[in-house]
Amino acid sequence: MAKISKPLFVEEIRDTTPTKKYVQIKAGKDGLIEAQSSFSINEYRVFFHLLAMLHRDDDEFALQRISITEIIRENGLHGSGLQYDLLREAVFNLSHRTFSRIGDIDGKPYKITIPVLDKKAEPLLEDDKTHILVRFHPDLKPYLLQLKSEYLNISTKYLYLLSSPYAIKLYMILKHRLRQQTTYPKYSVDELRFMLSVPKDSYKKYSDFKHRILLRCMDEINRETDIQILDITDVKRQRVTHTVCFVLEGKPTLELTSSDEPEDFLPDPDDLVPEDPLFTRLKTYFVSKATYQGWVDKYGPDQVKNNLELGFDYLEQRNDIKNPVAYLAKVVASKEAATRKKAKGEASPVVHTVSKPKVEDSLEIARNTLRDLYANRINEVMVSALRDVQESQNFIEFVKALSQQERIPVHLEIAITIFNKLAITPATLAEQLKDGSGMIQGLKLYYFQQKHPEKIKQIQTTFQPLADNLGFSLD
Repeated sequence: MAKISKPLFVEEIRDTTPTKKYVQIKAGKDGLIEAQSSFSINEYRVFFHLLAMLHRDDDEFALQRISITEIIRENGLHGSGLQYDLLREAVFNLSHRTFSRIGDIDGKPYKITIPVLDKKAEPLLEDDKTHILVRFHPDLKPYLLQLKSEYLNISTKYLYLLSSPYAIKLYMILKHRLRQQTTYPKYSVDELRFMLSVPKDSYKKYSDFKHRILLRCMDEINRETDIQILDITDVKRQRVTHTVCFVLEGKPTLELTSSDEPEDFLPDPDDLVPEDPLFTRLKTYFVSKATYQGWVDKYGPDQVKNNLELGFDYLEQRNDIKNPVAYLAKVVASKEAATRKKAKGEASPVVHTVSKPKVEDSLEIARNTLRDLYANRINEVMVSALRDVQESQNFIEFVKALSQQERIPVHLEIAITIFNKLAITPATLAEQLKDGSGMIQGLKLYYFQQKHPEKIKQIQTTFQPLADNLGFSLD
């Protein structure tokens, strides 16, 4: 009697075609987005295909039957025998790949390495080689399943359009930072080489690394995805580039036609409820649902509702608040605003001067208003002074001399690099630097603090008594 062989795998095999258009990955310092992972382009294609097969309710990884034919179709590849062989090889290689990141264990730094796959089963029959069985390693559960905070939902549409593994990794890194509203993310050269998994013996000179990797990635990301890299700025120290600053923005036309919520992670239709009208108003100021929910969890629904009503009324009557999201965040966190209720039918104050705010006004709103007016006044004085050609020439020479110093703050180094790319002349300086925000603003302020401290002191003398009445310092 023939001996009955035991099955290799006793668990259920998931045999479904991915329907999600998004994948979800843990980001941040403790996530996978900035971790080291040496994937080839075909290995990324297999990896994203597997991610798209995950379900929102999964608490364990299932054994998944992946279709080579489906991966070819998703990526718009030619279904040749060579392509089948390359993707099958990618699955085999992926079983040997890892994610590596730096983390603390018992208060000491460690390089933590996690395998990508736990199991792999490859059919032996020639007419059955269009699929392979694989399963993610269980140590990846905190990074891929039931994510609660700091994760990136990312469209597979853009991932499939990118043809370079370096471009894919850099796109995910910068997409996450842009979602955090960080439009000037910066990394050391060593950090970038680690995250992009650039071999140690490749592109040793920064100029080669920038032109052969960063600039090529920039071109591909700008052409194929929903974000735009406006500039890559090198920050040098002692004539050696040590930090790279990216200047980012989203593409509005694409952002309006795509959602950051993956379909498979949305509520079931039977569970749908009308959208919170408070969040509907917040969306007009580009406040994300995650941010709103974070406020509710931290401060409670009553404080959030009461404070936001005050904030909305105030925003509707002003047009000089340049960052409504940051402003509303401060309003929500204010305990003083939470304990004050507006009198019924009372009109919200329209602030035209810097006189002492009325008692019934939100204390935090009044402080923010004064800060805005103070910053705007300083900027007006600086721009007015720089309209003098001799003053603007002095400023240009000051920046040039400052750039020659060996040790200056990083934000000034970045500002100088951006300034040098603007091709400014003494006649155009004031007009080109009239904006009152960003890193260039810090460079202007530093110049006046060093060369004309009396101008800043005079404005501060005027505004500080008002700040004292509100219980804070302008410094």
